[in-house]
Amino acid sequence: MSRDKHQRRLLPAYLATGSGTASLPSTLDTLTALRASGRPLASYHTPVHRRVVELVTGGSLTAVEIAGYLSLPVSVCLMLAEQLVSDGLLNASVPTPDALAPSRAGRPSRQLMEEVLSGLQALRVA
Repeated sequence: MSRDKHQRRLLPAYLATGSGTASLPSTLDTLTALRASGRPLASYHTPVHRRVVELVTGGSLTAVEIAGYLSLPVSVCLMLAEQLVSDGLLNASVPTPDALAPSRAGRPSRQLMEEVLSGLQALRVA
């Protein structure tokens, strides 16, 4: 019997992590960029772990994008990514907001400096 696209899963999605129990919240952000490190997977990694590594081989995706490709909840994808990062199979980099990115001269952006000035002025008034 085939499963309908809109039919609910029979097993909890977190079982894709291979741990059998729900784990603690991830330290990764949903917009964390993930890319494969090139190391081989171990025998204990699940097919879903393998699919995550395949998705980011040759490029990078955020945890949210991977969750979309795998049709899994973002929280489950974050657990998978956390496991793969700790096993050394994925490299993670936290995105830098545009306002915090240094300018070409190596200085903070004008937008960031204006926000800092605005915050300092608000403190002085209060």
